[in-house]
Amino acid sequence: MLNLQSTKPRLYQFVGTTYANTVVKEVGLYRQSLNKEDVFVLDKGLQIIQINTPDCDKDEKVKAMHFCLKLKSERNGRPKTTTIDDNPLNDDEVTSVLGDKNKKDKAPPPGPHTKKLIKVSDESGSTKMEKVSEGTIEQDMLDPNDVFIVDLEKSVYVWVGDNASADEKKNGMSYAHSYVSKTDRPLRSISIVNQRRAHHCYKEMAQ
Repeated sequence: MLNLQSTKPRLYQFVGTTYANTVVKEVGLYRQSLNKEDVFVLDKGLQIIQINTPDCDKDEKVKAMHFCLKLKSERNGRPKTTTIDDNPLNDDEVTSVLGDKNKKDKAPPPGPHTKKLIKVSDESGSTKMEKVSEGTIEQDMLDPNDVFIVDLEKSVYVWVGDNASADEKKNGMSYAHSYVSKTDRPLRSISIVNQRRAHHCYKEMAQ
């Protein structure tokens, strides 16, 4: 069982102009990650904070609210959810977690990295990850019946097929976090994209 008290905090950013095209991605736990145009969710395990910035879009707010409710439901209603509509940097619960990007230790330059495609599937009866390809990733490798972790070196996507099971959709992000944390670039952001709205992902694949 997940120990929510020791869960590593995560900061999610919601970017879009409509509910349908709003994308959620994980960003670094820094004050500089915040802006005045988007909605953010700070996940602290037993506390989930939705941050509505001054110029954010109403659809971003709704998508973030549904995201918070989903997290709370997956954790059996245990987390406390709150919303901040003022400057989040005036809130101790936020500033105690967010650091200063300008003061962080410089990481050594990353070594060579290869594109990878990882399938998240419960076809065998239990959800597990399986490497499908390394080096080259083609769009036709993506099966609408499954969820995939698409590692494109600079970006990481959780690609959700239209016919993926509920468990695959539910576990895709957690498997992606586990995968990325074990790579040589563990701080990369992760974006969730649906099969029909993955244009940026497809474009990066072709590069």
